[in-house]
Amino acid sequence: MRFGWKGDGFTIRTGGDLKADIGDKTFGRLNKSGVREFTQEERMNISWELAALALLTAVSPPRTQAQEETKGQIEPRAEKELRAAFDYLAQAPSFIVKAELWRERVTDTGEKLQFTRTMELDVRRPDHLHADVRGTVSHRQFWYEGKTLAVFDQRRNLYSTVDLPGSLDSAFDSAQKDYGIDLPLVDLVVSKPFDSAVAKVEKGRYLGIVPVLGVDCHHLAFTQENIDWQIWISSGAQPLIRKIVLNHKIDPGEPQFTALLTYWDLNARIADSAFAFDASPGATRIPMQKAPPEQADESNARSAAAKGSTNP
Repeated sequence: MRFGWKGDGFTIRTGGDLKADIGDKTFGRLNKSGVREFTQEERMNISWELAALALLTAVSPPRTQAQEETKGQIEPRAEKELRAAFDYLAQAPSFIVKAELWRERVTDTGEKLQFTRTMELDVRRPDHLHADVRGTVSHRQFWYEGKTLAVFDQRRNLYSTVDLPGSLDSAFDSAQKDYGIDLPLVDLVVSKPFDSAVAKVEKGRYLGIVPVLGVDCHHLAFTQENIDWQIWISSGAQPLIRKIVLNHKIDPGEPQFTALLTYWDLNARIADSAFAFDASPGATRIPMQKAPPEQADESNARSAAAKGSTNP
């Protein structure tokens, strides 16, 4: 399990003037110097940092001896249930999942505030995806059809595209490292989740069966150096992931990210049109610029730490 990424989905930059919903650069008004200013209320609404759920990296690294030793610290029942869930999902040629995403924000006074968004993710392996992410102040959609990633800010009628030919694994790994695009739940769609999920695990436990949204689930808990995470998996014939909680131990106040996966369809027949982006009338295209060096360095460091490797 790697770190949840900062941001709620994507960043589109236009010379530093517009930055989509990360930090303090959305809405507001431009002052005489061309700098965007915000009210305190706007800052509170838009500074939410949603940890996009990350269950694996795009390419699983070879396991080292140390990783093999770590793997031995996972209780056999916990490994069995986790592997079953990831293998079941990885074998699905297409699927639809809907989720509620909750992110804690810790204020300067230590108060914890929760913000939520909803998401629908439509996937057809190995290279088609559509995602719809909705929140109080933003509504964003993503399309990928094996060649081009398109991102659309529906509230402001802005869109951007970038060529990223390949698979879902390689495309979204490049999008994150090169452009700072962090799509919630994207790592549910890639090809080999289990090995990467346990690569940095120090301890894994099986905690029994508990209900989640009326469904009996296996409750598993895992410890890593910088995060603790829990996962709840349906105990029936379909080992579907129902809930995930990440506790960011190195961040001030140890904020949590929670995902409630409320709907699954692993037999979905998704039309080609669902993955085709068509700009709405009057939409403005803006360039998708490279992530600044400091953001790229941070993202690559997080990815390397999660993989158990020093290579990004």
